[in-house]
Amino acid sequence: MYKVKFFTGYFIIDNLIFKDQAASAKLELLLQDSNPYQVISDLNGSFRFAINSESKTYFGIDHFGGYSLFYRDLPNFELLLAPSKEGKLSKLSDENILCLLASGFCYGDKTIYSDIKECLPGNLYTYDSIQKNITRQEWFSIDLQSSKVRDKSDLSDIFLSLIPKNFSTSILALTGGIDSRLILSLFRKNKTSFSSLTYGSQDNPDTKIVNQIADQSQIKHQMFYFDRMNLAPYFTGSKLKNFLDSGFLARSLPFESDWLVSNSLKGSTQWLTTGFTSFWLRPPYQDSLPIKNQEQLINKIIHSQCNQSLISSPKFKDILLANIKSSMSHFKDQAYDSNYDRWNIENRQHKYIINTSNNYRFNNIEVFMPLFDRRIMEFLNNTCRQQRAEQKIFMEAIISNIFTGNESYLKDIPSTNPKFTNQLLQRKVKASKWKNRLLKLDKNNLNRIFRRPNTSMYQIIQSVLLQSPDYLSKNIEDAFPKINSTISLLYDLNLTNSANHLKWLKKKKVVQLNLLGIEIIAFLVENFHYLARA
Repeated sequence: MYKVKFFTGYFIIDNLIFKDQAASAKLELLLQDSNPYQVISDLNGSFRFAINSESKTYFGIDHFGGYSLFYRDLPNFELLLAPSKEGKLSKLSDENILCLLASGFCYGDKTIYSDIKECLPGNLYTYDSIQKNITRQEWFSIDLQSSKVRDKSDLSDIFLSLIPKNFSTSILALTGGIDSRLILSLFRKNKTSFSSLTYGSQDNPDTKIVNQIADQSQIKHQMFYFDRMNLAPYFTGSKLKNFLDSGFLARSLPFESDWLVSNSLKGSTQWLTTGFTSFWLRPPYQDSLPIKNQEQLINKIIHSQCNQSLISSPKFKDILLANIKSSMSHFKDQAYDSNYDRWNIENRQHKYIINTSNNYRFNNIEVFMPLFDRRIMEFLNNTCRQQRAEQKIFMEAIISNIFTGNESYLKDIPSTNPKFTNQLLQRKVKASKWKNRLLKLDKNNLNRIFRRPNTSMYQIIQSVLLQSPDYLSKNIEDAFPKINSTISLLYDLNLTNSANHLKWLKKKKVVQLNLLGIEIIAFLVENFHYLARA
């Protein structure tokens, strides 16, 4: 006999969507006829759960990591929704703190605590209270190795079935890009009740495009323009703390725009629908920059993902190397270029999704992400790289089979996406141009580089967090005076590597850190005393 202990989120069965308590009740009905592994491995949605039987607890999250769930490892097993708020913390990990400082997140199932782990997407965990062990079974995985040529009509058929027939009124995050146009078209085809919103700066080139889409679609549309004046009130006092807390353990910085919008929408809707940019949906990064061995793969990851904090010593880099290798321990093949994409998907992607979604969930707004449907991910997993590159089959399916009839205007409205025409889709790009484009992508897209003084988050930190217009030129020690007591505490706890790094780092300039790196330092100096002593 199985009993659902808790369920948070949603799943879709037979084109019907079930959320929270309704999902929990439906899950218990399904468990009457099947065991937890069979039931969970068939679910499609964004969720976390725990199921009890006489001597076992089954738990986990969805296939792409739309939710977080943590557990205290043996011998003191315990499920944790938000470890930083539990007040029972112990065994801080020196190595994991350094990974947090370097990347904004810990790798694999690790957290900054050595005794608390994070559930990996697509896995069913089982705690046996009699045997006193924890096991896990994988029910969904990313391989990116298939060479099968797929039919674009099969993908468009999946698109046309993405919206549940009982889906309630939603607000669509309309960006002017292709993903949000696709969802808009699907909403219209399914006669789903919805309105739309757009947020960003007034000089954003997508703004005019969005207005044109909204006008031609004849939908209710809201624009949220961000500048220093209207951003600052949302990031003071308790609101600022809530914003920072929505990024668990500061593992990545929540998007400030989503935090503002979630507060503005509070009480007005239960659903926000978004396309959400994703690694697996975008083309493989490495087609023109092949990685030939494990060393090149790890160096590429360090170059693209580990520059939030300056690396202070060979010891620091050795720790990063060991942790990255550990997070790849289940990679069985030697397709190193695809493994770079896979590492990003498994480690970085879902943590950013969680932090962004938590902005809305804090205000009781669930985020519906139809493009993370299992069927799409499984389809693209089984599609050859030539069709995935440049999002070729994705674009072709939309242009040929979705933006047709009454929706054909969606392909006629211009886009900032250079791939969004049949002509540009077929254009050949020289390898040298690909190389330059990919190198620029690593610098400007994969990392939120701090040296961009016109970004809204820059203005928030400048006007609110540090209360000083010239803090960029300050030493980190001067901008964060509590860093010295934090260093002392790290030494007291025998977390020598982390203490040595902060001791070296405090004499550097604030401007030398990535934007996220600044927030991680702020998190440590403001919260570490509580976390370490709890």
